[in-house]
Amino acid sequence: MHHFICIDSFKGCLSSSDAARAIRAGILSADPDATIDWSPVADGGEGTIEALSANGFQHVAAATVDLAGRPIEVVYVQKERVAVIEVAAVCGLHLKRPEDEALLLDTRGVGRLAKQILATGVSDLYLALGGTGTTDGGLGLLAELGAHLLTKTGNPIAWQTNPLLETDRIILPSPIVSLHVLADVTAVYAGTTGAAHVFGPQKGLTAQQITLLDARLSHLGQQLGVEHVAGAGAAGGLGGAAYALGASIESGAAYILQQMGIKERIRPADYVWTGEGRIDRQTAMGKLPATVVALADRAHVPSILLAGEVTERLEQAWFCESIHDPDEVKTLDPVITQKRLARRAEQVVQRIMTKSSGELDKFL
Repeated sequence: MHHFICIDSFKGCLSSSDAARAIRAGILSADPDATIDWSPVADGGEGTIEALSANGFQHVAAATVDLAGRPIEVVYVQKERVAVIEVAAVCGLHLKRPEDEALLLDTRGVGRLAKQILATGVSDLYLALGGTGTTDGGLGLLAELGAHLLTKTGNPIAWQTNPLLETDRIILPSPIVSLHVLADVTAVYAGTTGAAHVFGPQKGLTAQQITLLDARLSHLGQQLGVEHVAGAGAAGGLGGAAYALGASIESGAAYILQQMGIKERIRPADYVWTGEGRIDRQTAMGKLPATVVALADRAHVPSILLAGEVTERLEQAWFCESIHDPDEVKTLDPVITQKRLARRAEQVVQRIMTKSSGELDKFL
């Protein structure tokens, strides 16, 4: 059997490459004659640089500031005149320190880095969104790229708190046609499926702060014309801010998978393996496992989806299961997680090899 492994990272635990290697080990343990193709992947969030580096993009170092305004050295990638920023490298949730107040974090560092890269004359600059710790509607980005953020009295904001809370009116610069967004979700700018409500809790915002920020996102989203744009709510509204500057919004998963030639690599496979740390309602909103499962389904190749936790199944997947047994304690220990991934992959392949096609349909 020929297997194609295309699994996202298990956030805070395993990289995409480590997860793929674990599944590969499990498959070969059950079927030493199996052939396996795999590649590190991402959907615009954590692991984007690694995935693109495996497909011809080169590392470039640059200086900017993080989500709390601290100086930081980061890496972006470039291939010919196309550059990609992994936004999480600048304002990722993992950069938030215990003393940082979630409400006060912003995206100025992303804008500062984007400004530097645009000045080099690139033809296209992609902002790979996902995994951020900010919910500022992307106003930090806008300010660094030439927008004027004004208070109700028409004065520039003072940056004493979240710019969403200070800004009443925005004057945008000329459109930046070379700017693009790679979004990992289809969330809108404001509302119950918007930036604050969907992602605020995991970033440490309180219910009161979420309600407050959502009201400001609604006000400014209408002003910018992005309130109903799919992907505008990605990265705390950064997608909508970039869209207001003239950026296109594309699926981060689709872009990265295209770079690695996924359609050609799925075609000869008997099974496609994918997954991530948690499969939930956000997964179906444009994240990588859902994209891979859909591509496999169109190619009539069964997909096997493994995750640390599954709260909502993907119906197109032939097999969708947590790697933990019911009596096991959930853990972020990478060694234990790799062993469980390998064990579950081995079990799946053993069952595939020992069952008839009719039984297999029932199993999957």
